[in-house]
Amino acid sequence: MKIFLSILIITLSLSLYCPKTVLSASGWYVQPSAEVPLRRGKGKGYKIIAVVSDGTPVELIGESNEWARIRLASGKEGWMLKRYLSRNKPLKEQVSLLQQENSQLQEKLKETKSRLNELSRVHHTTEQELTDCLAARDRAKDAFLQLQQDTKDVVSTKKELTLARKQLEVLKKHLAELQLENTGLKKSSSLIWFLAGAGVLFAGWLIGLICGKRNKKRRSSLL
Repeated sequence: MKIFLSILIITLSLSLYCPKTVLSASGWYVQPSAEVPLRRGKGKGYKIIAVVSDGTPVELIGESNEWARIRLASGKEGWMLKRYLSRNKPLKEQVSLLQQENSQLQEKLKETKSRLNELSRVHHTTEQELTDCLAARDRAKDAFLQLQQDTKDVVSTKKELTLARKQLEVLKKHLAELQLENTGLKKSSSLIWFLAGAGVLFAGWLIGLICGKRNKKRRSSLL
């Protein structure tokens, strides 16, 4: 009984949130009751021609005060109190529909979880790729800055090399001039030494000549 009441409460609660599922049914149903008598006329004094169980679908073909004329699926017609009729589907059918919807929702939930896991994996992969791209960008940026610095260094080196070449040309010219001057100095030095030697010889010859004349005079005076 407690289980039945729990199911009934859950069903009624869900009926408030799922009106399309419960209230959109076409036709009429016998409300929860053990057995409902179907009479030949609209009154309790009429003969009972059938007993309709709970949840039996019926067709409403007429009304009179508190009585309703219905037709069963078998084609048999009769009267029963209207309070036993309801637009709501039987509880069993409602529970069955809710179970079907629950199964569908569980399947959708499973698919959603699977999709979420896939998206999470893709997100993780994308984040890793983004991290790799950012690292590659930073490396490329560093390489570009280094290349710019190297380019500046190359330009500076070329300028320094050009200046050094110009200075080398100047030094070569100056060296050539110095070599010419050195050659001239060597020639001048040789000439000077030659003249100096000649002068020494001439001086020696002259001294010798003078000394010879003096010796001759001394000898002649001694004689």
